[in-house]
Amino acid sequence: MTTKGSVLVIGSGAAGSSAARTLAGLGWDVTIVERGKVGGTCLWRGCIPKKALYTAARAVREARRAEQFGVSCGDVEVDWQGVLAWKWHAQETFAGDQRAILEARGIRLVVGSAHFASPDEVIVADETFRPDHVVLATGSVPRMPVVPGIERADDSDGALRFPSVPATLAIVGGGFIALELAGIFTSFGSAVTVIERGPRILGMLDAELAEVARRRLESYGVTFLTGAVFEGIQGEPGEQGVRVRLEGGSLRVIEAARVVVAAGRVAQLEELGLDAAGIEVDDHDRLVVDAHLRTTNPRVWACGDVSGGMMQTPVADMEGRTVAESIDSRVPQTPDCSAVPVTCFTSPQLASVGLSEEQAIEQGHTVRIGRVDASSIGAAVVDDERDFFAKFVISTDDEHVLGAQIAGPTASDVIYAAAVAVKSGISATELQSVLGVHPSYGEAENYAAW
Repeated sequence: MTTKGSVLVIGSGAAGSSAARTLAGLGWDVTIVERGKVGGTCLWRGCIPKKALYTAARAVREARRAEQFGVSCGDVEVDWQGVLAWKWHAQETFAGDQRAILEARGIRLVVGSAHFASPDEVIVADETFRPDHVVLATGSVPRMPVVPGIERADDSDGALRFPSVPATLAIVGGGFIALELAGIFTSFGSAVTVIERGPRILGMLDAELAEVARRRLESYGVTFLTGAVFEGIQGEPGEQGVRVRLEGGSLRVIEAARVVVAAGRVAQLEELGLDAAGIEVDDHDRLVVDAHLRTTNPRVWACGDVSGGMMQTPVADMEGRTVAESIDSRVPQTPDCSAVPVTCFTSPQLASVGLSEEQAIEQGHTVRIGRVDASSIGAAVVDDERDFFAKFVISTDDEHVLGAQIAGPTASDVIYAAAVAVKSGISATELQSVLGVHPSYGEAENYAAW
């Protein structure tokens, strides 16, 4: 069969598989190289297993408070091995047969590690490829600090596979992954301490969202140390051996059966032989790519976490398609990452899209805030979700919705309508005319637009 040319995709996660499927459908000869499990980080070490544990943790919390609704669940016990079995069931069910999915689209899968031998040659095991284009989609790995005793710590990937629930757990980091793990393990019975270098947790989110999470998690027993520098681990797991330097200089040593470092992720670039390919990285070891995700080697593209942008699965999928379209059309396309909604799956869920009030003002917008709280939303009252709120950042010049922030049990779903509003330039007046279901959390978006 005649093809348009050949493409080698390195990595089979969301970005790589999206690029490969798109190119194969457009008539290209596509090979995917994968050195691990086909499916990538989100499927096996990120979103799906973490969300499965989140769901089990939420079930525990709901069972413990069921009595207030007139339902007695007795003593709530956690079967950790059963929880892990559910996690694997969810992963395997969602994954399906990844190899067969690729084969059905005519994509060849090669298992092994890839490295460049020259600008136009890639070696995998004993096979040399000379494709017309290469797509780097190798994803990211947890960032681990260089401190004494770091070998005794787990990364965020390892936390999803603990053989048992630790009695005491220290989590280094105050971002999405750290707060999600805190919500999970405190629900299963761990005494959790979160160690954050900055002045507050979730510094990338609206401050009010972050405060809701802090208040709720503290009510579950989580301890937060902010302005605290993780200096290392001494002794053996289970001892008082996590060294933390607090703001002001005082040293504190806390007990932790396990220490999880959840301080962000970095692009997976090791062993690729980028120098041989003429592919440059910057001073922070990040790939140098243009607006179209092309590297300094014109035949090599990057997409997903490795490209240095938003580390979100939908973004990776979209970037993979965009790179594929650039290769096929020979006209470089620019991925549109505007109005991408994000959610932290902690307790409660925290979702955001577009600009916060602070960001909008910094960018020169004059804004008003449309807001609705739990007492005005029937679903929140019925569910006794007192921390629920939704607020919209609205331009006073043209009434366009610039951003939205939502805290609540279904914030990850409710934020989608807000993302549509931000993306399409819908005005608050137009949003007011779209009625929501009553009682539901979705109707808060109608009320908040007023």
